[in-house]
Amino acid sequence: MSLLDDVSIVVTPNGYKAGTLYGVLPTAIEGADIIFNGDFATNVNGWTDDSGATLTWQSDSTCLVTTTGDNTFAIKPSTPVLLSNKQYKISFRFKPNSTGTFRVRNASNVMYSSTSFIVGDWNNVEFIATSTSVYLEFGTTGGSITNFYIDDIVVKEWTASDMDVTRATAGTRVDENGLVNYAQVVGSEVVINGDFDTDSNWAKGANTTISGGKLNSNSAGVYVIASQVPSPYIFQNKVYKYSVTYTITSGSVRLGDSNQVWAGSTQSTSGTYTNIVTSSSVANGQIYFTSPSSDFVGSIDNVSVKETDLNNVPRIDYTGGGCPHILSEPQRTNLVTYSEDFGQWNKIGITVTSNSLISPDGTQNAGKLVATSGASNKIIYQSISANTYTASVFAKKGEFEGLLIATGTTGAFFNLNTNTYRTHYTSPPTSYKIENYGNGWYRYSITFTQSSSDNLYIGVNDNVSTTFAITGNGTSGIYTFGAQLEEGSYPTSYIPTSGSTVTRNQDQFTRDGISSLINSTEGVLFAEMSALANDGTFRIISLSDGTGSNRLWLYFTVGSNLIQVFDGTTIMAHTIDVTNMIKVAAVFDSNGTRMWVNGSQVGSNSYVGFSGFDRLNFSSESGSNNFFGKIKQVQVYKTALTDAQLTALTS
Repeated sequence: MSLLDDVSIVVTPNGYKAGTLYGVLPTAIEGADIIFNGDFATNVNGWTDDSGATLTWQSDSTCLVTTTGDNTFAIKPSTPVLLSNKQYKISFRFKPNSTGTFRVRNASNVMYSSTSFIVGDWNNVEFIATSTSVYLEFGTTGGSITNFYIDDIVVKEWTASDMDVTRATAGTRVDENGLVNYAQVVGSEVVINGDFDTDSNWAKGANTTISGGKLNSNSAGVYVIASQVPSPYIFQNKVYKYSVTYTITSGSVRLGDSNQVWAGSTQSTSGTYTNIVTSSSVANGQIYFTSPSSDFVGSIDNVSVKETDLNNVPRIDYTGGGCPHILSEPQRTNLVTYSEDFGQWNKIGITVTSNSLISPDGTQNAGKLVATSGASNKIIYQSISANTYTASVFAKKGEFEGLLIATGTTGAFFNLNTNTYRTHYTSPPTSYKIENYGNGWYRYSITFTQSSSDNLYIGVNDNVSTTFAITGNGTSGIYTFGAQLEEGSYPTSYIPTSGSTVTRNQDQFTRDGISSLINSTEGVLFAEMSALANDGTFRIISLSDGTGSNRLWLYFTVGSNLIQVFDGTTIMAHTIDVTNMIKVAAVFDSNGTRMWVNGSQVGSNSYVGFSGFDRLNFSSESGSNNFFGKIKQVQVYKTALTDAQLTALTS
């Protein structure tokens, strides 16, 4: 018998979208529609106003909702329809008369919220959410949408093993090509005729033509080169990924929406430029090519703009190559304000040549730290305060083959030729790490405790000196990219910055309302996972009913290199290197609870009191002690496997 005959939930790095990590099993199941008269075929029967809104049935079987113009919702079922802690698939269409915020809520819990919709036309909405109470309300907040039409409301219970993902910020990972980039979900193309195959779709400025598959400009005295209303148009506060190729003879050119020049788009040098930006467009949804000094001569091609989700996207990470894992990390802030533009750092005996080499993100944006002529300190620096930090930077050898990362009291010298730790500066760091990112790039990091204010220094070294000073010639140096300074005892994934500190929130993975997928009297909770560090914190994967009365944990703990199982009464523990991938299972049935690690049973307990399991969390049952680490797979079984099956599963 295959193990998959009994498994009810499998979570692997198999697929995702923003806010969702797909489970392999089971196939998603939709229940029956629980809404009465959701198509408004019989006047407004089954519906009532909320906070004084007026409901008017229309001859085309839609409902016109006129709001009171204050911070209220507007329409709800006449009787409660939802069950608490159940997951629902909700769809509807609505046509608003103005911009604003349209929401669906479940009592005080907002299930859906959007400001991006077409005014005066029908908008189709579909989403999946977990209820917190029996109530369901549709409507507006802020009073800006004074009336809207609504129709075709369908609500069905939804059962699936997909994990909800919450981070609310962007996060980077190593992709399948070995490149460091944001985990992102990229939508469809909105630009029409971005390759300029035809002379159409673009409103051209003076001295601008489309020919030869390019937009050509001789814009002496002309500011607007060309514009377009894409489909769909550019929405306010949406994130977009753009790409454009410039061939520049003279002058400069830039891309933006109606109210904003997009970051990184202003260029005076030929090349292909890509960036991720947030649109400020509120007027007409257009994109514009402009010349800031009205002097652009050249051509534009391969224009692409796609809406992109960065927040809440699970990070499928390929660090080290081979099979990927799910990356889950704690909240960290990069305190380096210019992580890639080293020309913005304070400099002693260093000049910076920007865009000198292809960096670990696959674009030509790595800087070169060049040691000036003569013997002197060769460093860049920024100030830091007292704390425990991990400092890191990607580096690659140039004419020089040494790297310094240090403060005034502690630090390390690294050999970029052999990619090794050479010696310490003044006092050794608490720990260091060297990670291979391919193509000659390594990420070097040190962890240290700073007792008073100081500076963080990154420097060019000759692999001989044990001070900041070497002899330079004004042309030789090393290549650097992606500097990071974070409070914490180990390095986490790269957080890009460009003028201010940036925080990446913690990753959270949850799935509740799935009692039908978990057997509370017997079963198995299995994970293949590793810790980010042996840092002495609780990092938990759990089955529970949301309380401390019924809970089963797989977790790393405060003890050094311990993997444990906790059944609510007894801790079973096994000593192992937690930074290596571990296969661990907790099996429970009428004989009690047993712990298996890497092919062998390592613990047991007689507890048999589980009941009411209805959720799988990468945290404790209360949402605390989030799991931070790497996960290759999590499986839940509704039957207790045999010893032979557990041996096979965990080997």
